[in-house]
Amino acid sequence: MNIYKQELLRINHGFGGNLRDDASLDYAIDKFGDKKIGSYKKLAYLLRAILVDHPFSDGNKRTAAYAALNFATEFKKRVDMDLLLHHIVSIAKQNTCDIAKIEWRIKNAIN
Repeated sequence: MNIYKQELLRINHGFGGNLRDDASLDYAIDKFGDKKIGSYKKLAYLLRAILVDHPFSDGNKRTAAYAALNFATEFKKRVDMDLLLHHIVSIAKQNTCDIAKIEWRIKNAIN
């Protein structure tokens, strides 16, 4: 999956947000170049950066949903939208930092 910071910034801006802090976002995007980890884990790092670290002033959950749907489209995966939205809200609400737990939730909703 190719994801670019500028694309996320553009998408988030469409949701009314602005970048506040990009350190964790940069770290997560760097993970996309790591050939040792799988696609779901890469997405888990990105979702954690967006949902837990709140790099945007607004629209963090919507931006995370966009990234997850982009992932599903690129890899031709089926999406349980209700479950995906539930997991996105739950990860944000509980400040879930455990990448394995986030990856499990993603696999549960996108397969």
